[in-house]
Amino acid sequence: MEKLTVGLFTSHDLISRFLIRFKNALLLTAIMSVIAYFWFQHVQQTAHYQHLLVEPKTDDLILIDLGRFETQRVYQAQYRITQVIATTEDTITVKQGRYTYGRKRDVKRAIQLDNLMLDKYFDPDPIEWPRDALANYFEQGAIYAIHRPNDIYVMGGIVKPRVIPRLHTPRAKHRLSPDNQRGIAHYQLGELSEAREAFSKAAELGDHWGQYNLATMLLAAEGGGADTEQAIQLLNQAAAQGNQKAKAQLSELCSNTLSCN
Repeated sequence: MEKLTVGLFTSHDLISRFLIRFKNALLLTAIMSVIAYFWFQHVQQTAHYQHLLVEPKTDDLILIDLGRFETQRVYQAQYRITQVIATTEDTITVKQGRYTYGRKRDVKRAIQLDNLMLDKYFDPDPIEWPRDALANYFEQGAIYAIHRPNDIYVMGGIVKPRVIPRLHTPRAKHRLSPDNQRGIAHYQLGELSEAREAFSKAAELGDHWGQYNLATMLLAAEGGGADTEQAIQLLNQAAAQGNQKAKAQLSELCSNTLSCN
């Protein structure tokens, strides 16, 4: 025990001497490591933006500094949000936000607060840019960032309406149940909890389209929590009645799920 204590004190003494002797070098190394880390992050981000600008897509957000476009005036930061609405081989068309921000963080905040979904946020008159000019705009700082939505989100904010998937309904020869019709109407209005309730009633009455529509909502956690097990049961019930969409959905699920039966 005494040897162990002596060893610990000796180790502590050696470490203390090392830190005292090389503290300046260690501090400099730490500072250089932090600088290198942030520089590497900047280089990666710049390369990512350049890659997206080579192939811009509809709904991309392109963040601009109007002060860099208006070179005939004394420079003043004027940050705005634009969103791509169309692309061709030679040009891209964007809609431009009506609001000007003095700081980049205000632009980020506007996106995170879903401001892009406000009525009349964007100017109705579109702007067209040559695609081969985008790289130059970026180098000049006129374009300082581009973000591609993940589903409907950028930086946690909603930047475009969610596309409501087309509900699969039976052909005219199959009469829709009233509950299934009501569910479709609610769904198209974005009233997901009401749609889920209506599809549940249709499913309970044996309507295979109600069973299918409810199952898709359960899988996507629309109008409530997800329930894969119940969804698979409903798809099996619908498939047993000859619903081809349910059969296809089951086939896709079974490739990744063991509880398909």
